[in-house]
Amino acid sequence: DIHPEIRKMYEEVQVHLKNIREIQTKRTKFIETRHQLGAQKNENDLVRDELNRLEDAAGVYKLIGPALISQDREDAKSIVEKRLEFINDQVKRVEANINQCDKEEATDSDKVVALQQKMQVRQNQIVAEQQKRGGN
Repeated sequence: DIHPEIRKMYEEVQVHLKNIREIQTKRTKFIETRHQLGAQKNENDLVRDELNRLEDAAGVYKLIGPALISQDREDAKSIVEKRLEFINDQVKRVEANINQCDKEEATDSDKVVALQQKMQVRQNQIVAEQQKRGGN
């Protein structure tokens, strides 16, 4: 039979472990988003580099549906730069979310360890009390 104090602490540990699993799930989604943003950033970096290497007389075209539409090079550069700024801002937000998840997980992990230690100490006290009563 489990002592009520030990049971209560065990239930608290289970709550923290559930929180840790939920945090890890959130962090995994944020990491996937970060990878997607990284791929988008690389693609846009390549486009920017290509636009910067073009000769003055070269034309720039944008694929819209099935058609290639002529586009002003400076407009294209501006659009790519704005897209890169947006992606970089998103990466910063995702990184902040990942860091927050790490902090929350560490806090819950610390609480689990503290509760487990407290449970062990209390269990030892209970056993000692039972032995003392049984020995008298």
